[in-house]
Amino acid sequence: MNKAKVDRMLPFAYQAIIDTGIRENDGSVQKTFRGQVSTFGASVSMGSLLAAIAFFSDKGGADVDRRKILDAIFHVLRSDAVIPGANESLYSWAKKEVAAGREATCKDDIIHAAIAVKLAMNLFPLREKEKAR
Repeated sequence: MNKAKVDRMLPFAYQAIIDTGIRENDGSVQKTFRGQVSTFGASVSMGSLLAAIAFFSDKGGADVDRRKILDAIFHVLRSDAVIPGANESLYSWAKKEVAAGREATCKDDIIHAAIAVKLAMNLFPLREKEKAR
């Protein structure tokens, strides 16, 4: 992990949490998002980059909308000028990077952005998911 990159990305991550709707109207962030960001980071580190992105592109059975995590990471990477403006999604950019032989660098960039998003979540009050009645 490059601490300088994560530090540079933190303000972008803070804004991404707001812009993507991870932050609720009451100003809090559902605690489950932190676990999902960790799971995504582990999936990218240990497995296939494109498969991890594809898996998180669907809400599946998760308590939160995991697509918001991908949107936040994409927002951070665009704000930090890692991703040029012509790419319409994290998946499309990652696919191009993998095809160009830059998968390792792409993974590192995505992991740094995910760490920044997870750390930025600490700047908001965290709340547990309300239980269904």
